[in-house]
Amino acid sequence: MQQVASTAFKQYQQELLAYIIKKIGHRDDAQDILSGVFVKLLQQQTPPNSPIAWLYQVTKNAIIDYYRTRKPNEALPEDLLQEVDKSDAFRDMSECMRPMIMTLDDKYQHVLLLSELEGFKHQAVADQLNLSLPAVKSRVRRGRQLLASSIQGCCAPVVNKSGRIDDFDTEQANCKGC
Repeated sequence: MQQVASTAFKQYQQELLAYIIKKIGHRDDAQDILSGVFVKLLQQQTPPNSPIAWLYQVTKNAIIDYYRTRKPNEALPEDLLQEVDKSDAFRDMSECMRPMIMTLDDKYQHVLLLSELEGFKHQAVADQLNLSLPAVKSRVRRGRQLLASSIQGCCAPVVNKSGRIDDFDTEQANCKGC
């Protein structure tokens, strides 16, 4: 098989390389693709019925894979290059988080303070509070739900189409020192 593969490859190598260069425009990348095609030909257990058709089909698929894996490098938009400032509303609301968490039941307070504000992983919270991991995860989930209700009742969040908070409507907010 290797003899047949080597002969077929030598016979069509220049033709395939020209075809690949025409499709992608980069000689170095074209030679990489051509090498990959040759490796696939060597890996064949039986010789293809029509070597030229097989080579062109594999080459075409390799070119498609080449374009799938490449991402164009585009310049970043100007607004991404500028430093982003947090809005006053988010800053004000973040200052209210701790007092809002402190209004929750003790079993939710401790897990939220440790996991959300202190940044501990759930297993570390479980170890520190002598709880099981499922109990911590459940309390975090329920605590977040209760906290979200408090935020909605107090801070009047403005939610975008994807469900994320964009801003807070300070005119409708019902905050009284949180």
